[in-house]
Amino acid sequence: MKKKRILTAILGILLMFALIWWAGVDETIGLVRSADINNLLMALVMQLMATLAWALRWRVFLKKAGVEVGFAHILIATLIGVFFNNITPGARAGGEPARMVVISKKSRSGYGQVFATIMADRILDVIPVMVLTFIAFKYALRLRIHILLLVLSISTVSLVIILTVSILLSLNERLALKFLKWIVGILKRAFPKKFEDMEEKLEEKLKKSIFEFRETLIELSKDKTVLIKTLFYSFALWIFMLLRVYFVFRSVGYPLDLYKILMVQMAGIALGMISILPGGIGITEAVNSALYLSLSIDKSLAVTATVIDRFISFWLPSLVGGALSVYLGIKDGGLKENLSK
Repeated sequence: MKKKRILTAILGILLMFALIWWAGVDETIGLVRSADINNLLMALVMQLMATLAWALRWRVFLKKAGVEVGFAHILIATLIGVFFNNITPGARAGGEPARMVVISKKSRSGYGQVFATIMADRILDVIPVMVLTFIAFKYALRLRIHILLLVLSISTVSLVIILTVSILLSLNERLALKFLKWIVGILKRAFPKKFEDMEEKLEEKLKKSIFEFRETLIELSKDKTVLIKTLFYSFALWIFMLLRVYFVFRSVGYPLDLYKILMVQMAGIALGMISILPGGIGITEAVNSALYLSLSIDKSLAVTATVIDRFISFWLPSLVGGALSVYLGIKDGGLKENLSK
């Protein structure tokens, strides 16, 4: 499993270098060297603000669920979740079990209780994405950009499927149990030595958490104040992400309208969900660059801005989250001891 993941990651990196070669290595390097540092710093600040908004949104759910944990631990768990999401192909669900493990240990709360807040967090995130995708769709229709309309349609269908599956998991105990077993499988494949001879014990513990999971999720869905606060943080998160891209384009001397950034970012969501490569490495860069090209942007500018943006939004958070994962694993004696308690 680890070898396959490494090979796919190498393939993605090769695709990214091929993209840079196609755009022009000299042109790309020149644009990177001449990039305005102030705008790059602003892009980095927007990424940090987006991460903080995500952690703050999750804190609202955790607090309502009675999970007592400091914000620093929530932020750390969020970054670790980002790391595992970025090394997981497809729908990027690898971060959910990682977040659950960290917060369950730090708060001494049950898995079902914490997992309910994660599911609520994931379900709610679909709402602003659907709203922004609808707005992007209207702009694409007005401009009659067929490729954007096609990819936005795929994104919309993918989001509806994810929302439907998430709701079914929340209402159906049998499906929830299967999903939790799948999480156990992910953990076992990711840490085969750490989870050797303890799969049955862990699965039994997760079974006992299902009732707690449903009760917590139902309680969260009834509170209107929680809904308003979390929606505020959700829209803030996406605004910060769009502004991040805006400042990246400004850094390479090409101020791009926010509505154009919105169309490309919303269209690119679907590719991250169905990509067989971890974190969509290479694929995301290629697709986003192609979408920017459909807006009549020079290929060197499109590729350079996309690569810089991915460095800020993908590689840096992955490095930080990965380092935190290693640090906590060493400090706390590994995940096996944590989960077997």
